[in-house]
Amino acid sequence: MSVTETPIEGHMGPWTVEDVLALPAHPARARYELVDGVLFMSPAPGLAHQIVSYALRSQIDAASARSGARFLTAGAVMVASDSRLFIPDIAVVDRAAVSRSTLAAPLEAMLLLGEIVSPFSRAADRILKPALYAQAKVPAYWRVEMEPDLCVVVHALDGDTYREVATVTGKASVDVAGEFTVDLDLDAVRRELEG
Repeated sequence: MSVTETPIEGHMGPWTVEDVLALPAHPARARYELVDGVLFMSPAPGLAHQIVSYALRSQIDAASARSGARFLTAGAVMVASDSRLFIPDIAVVDRAAVSRSTLAAPLEAMLLLGEIVSPFSRAADRILKPALYAQAKVPAYWRVEMEPDLCVVVHALDGDTYREVATVTGKASVDVAGEFTVDLDLDAVRRELEG
């Protein structure tokens, strides 16, 4: 690698999970993700995206805690399998599969993964990631649409694919793969966005 090359430009051949984990943090906080040797990079999320992610994770975490479920709710955590590395906006993982030192949580330990659609992530969040998460047998997928108005499109695993089970625009109780129920309140999320 020459002095002017970045670790990405100097990389030869397909990428591995280890290669991506070894990359230095991007100066603009871009996210690196990996699918079968192909590196994807997306810009860091904006403030509205982060507010929605935090508010939804808080509602999920509160519901999980109330139920006594054994799950941990996180955001922008690395989730990996042998040849794939994702950074979902919302992740609900089995606590037994992770520790404080976990760098990338195992994809097979996920109960729910959620993505917040932005202008640069429409194809990934609506087509690519749901297909790959379903292939990995993640029981639940939530797609959060910000435009034209905030809504959560709830998907449940049905064989090898996801089936849309609800679109929440206000308040609704949503079952999370039979483990616990979240009382979603998107009106409260909207207030957070406006505040």
